[in-house]
Amino acid sequence: MTSYKNNTSHDERLTIVALLKALGHEPVLIDGDEFGYASVFGKRTNNKIVLTVNQQFKSWFDSSLGKGGNLMDFARTYWPLLSIGRIEEKLGEIQRQSAKKDRRLRKRKATKIPHYQIDRARPLGHNNEVTEFLMESGLWELADLNIREVYYYVIDQKGNRKDFCAAGWMNENGGWEVRAQNYTGCIGTKGMTFISVSGSVLAIFPEYVDYLKRRNDDHLHYASVLILNLPDFLSAALKRASHFEKVLLYIDETRDGYQLATEAFTQKLPNTEVIPL
Repeated sequence: MTSYKNNTSHDERLTIVALLKALGHEPVLIDGDEFGYASVFGKRTNNKIVLTVNQQFKSWFDSSLGKGGNLMDFARTYWPLLSIGRIEEKLGEIQRQSAKKDRRLRKRKATKIPHYQIDRARPLGHNNEVTEFLMESGLWELADLNIREVYYYVIDQKGNRKDFCAAGWMNENGGWEVRAQNYTGCIGTKGMTFISVSGSVLAIFPEYVDYLKRRNDDHLHYASVLILNLPDFLSAALKRASHFEKVLLYIDETRDGYQLATEAFTQKLPNTEVIPL
């Protein structure tokens, strides 16, 4: 019998995350080295995290089963009717398929992503295209002084420059979050946007537009505001919020990437008040 473990180098060893991907399971939340999955061993009814995998420690734990372990423990639980020898064969097959796929991906020519650069930013009212976009979006009357006209450009491989303009606001890392009719993105370094008002109350919003629509709420007059800008920053926002006595989480869980935000905040920060957008 060929042993998967003995014939696979350390660098090529199949990980639990890679195995789950090969079996058709994708994480619903990633926090550093921890990957959270909805039910893998039972029927999935929602996005509630049941299985947690720690990449650093190469371990897993399933709360529905009350058990966990290493890769082999997972495989034996996933395929309870297979012999150890057959399980090792399946793991070896999956590892080889994953390695071939990785090699094919590395051979593909990388897609060149446009490198946009900021030219300047100035107050609203100078560019008709931006003004019309804000009016059509119902944001012209809501916009505050943090919303600016952001002028940026890209130089193509032939050295030709193409200029753009959009509405945007700056994040705390110096990047500009821009919004236009046909483009949404960040020019420069991605990050959250923070408005410091209070050291005890923090209001969290997914987008700056969400904040603009609710900024006249009474309790916001005495709260600092944190704009996520991207769902990728939910974990960072959770750590930031832990330093405040009260957290106001404005959220719409129907949006991509925010399905588990309420659960994550209310479990780790009981002082969180959830306010639907």
